[in-house]
Amino acid sequence: MKTSQDDVVINVPKAPSLNQFYASSHWTLRKRAKDAFKDAVMIELNKYDPVCFDKVRVRLEYNYRYDVDNAIMAVKFGMDAFKDWGGVADDKPKHWDKLTIKYCPDMEKGAAKIIFRKV
Repeated sequence: MKTSQDDVVINVPKAPSLNQFYASSHWTLRKRAKDAFKDAVMIELNKYDPVCFDKVRVRLEYNYRYDVDNAIMAVKFGMDAFKDWGGVADDKPKHWDKLTIKYCPDMEKGAAKIIFRKV
């Protein structure tokens, strides 16, 4: 899939909530959840032609039954995958300075998408 060269938009599975993630009794459960989510993100990213943005802004739109702050794991894992994919050199503020998380009740239940926007 060709990108507009300004946006990479991917649908992502339901990520664990921040509360669920840190309530897991053992680090191996957290690692499995993270790896599974990142694998799903990589499959979506690989549908695009490679890009490398000098700077990116990230937007998560979701319809999980989570408080907005508990949806952050989708962004964390998604950005880690985007960086590993080569979409941005690093996730430090020099390359990533803004994040938006938007609850979208009109989306299908359990659905989410991440928009990586070139700045």
